[in-house]
Amino acid sequence: MSYVILQLALSIDGYIARKDGTVDFLGEMNEEFTKVFNTFVDSIDSIVMGRGTYEKMLEFGEMPFKNKQIYVLTSKKLETNEPHVTFTKQSVSSLCSEVEGNIWLFGGSKVIKSFINEGLVDEFQMFYVPQIIGEGIPMFLKSDEMKDLTLVRHEQYGNSLLVVYKK
Repeated sequence: MSYVILQLALSIDGYIARKDGTVDFLGEMNEEFTKVFNTFVDSIDSIVMGRGTYEKMLEFGEMPFKNKQIYVLTSKKLETNEPHVTFTKQSVSSLCSEVEGNIWLFGGSKVIKSFINEGLVDEFQMFYVPQIIGEGIPMFLKSDEMKDLTLVRHEQYGNSLLVVYKK
């Protein structure tokens, strides 16, 4: 059985990236939060992301998270030399039923929407940075309603805030 954690950094006005996909507004992460983030990454078994997020990640250089299985949701035929990267067009519900352990839902907005619409997000971890960028790629697109989320934790790191909800 999988447990899906949506964990992303975003501006306080709800954007995960600028319109062109850049995330320069995130700046340097607080050292204490970096420790929390590394502990989080150690706790997950696999990562799910969309093709756009994958392609943006490649722009930063070497593929990160080499010790995690990465599933890239795409309908395009893509290839990689990375043995830990799998391209798939299967449904998110089918993928979650096959993948065991903790899944990090890494984005983007369309993939997040599909997980929400299927009721598959078990935990939301949102790291808010003190920036207002006005426009960009929102974390949440119009999707089905998720009710009964419970605030389980909130922690301040400098001027940034980590908020965690569970369903």
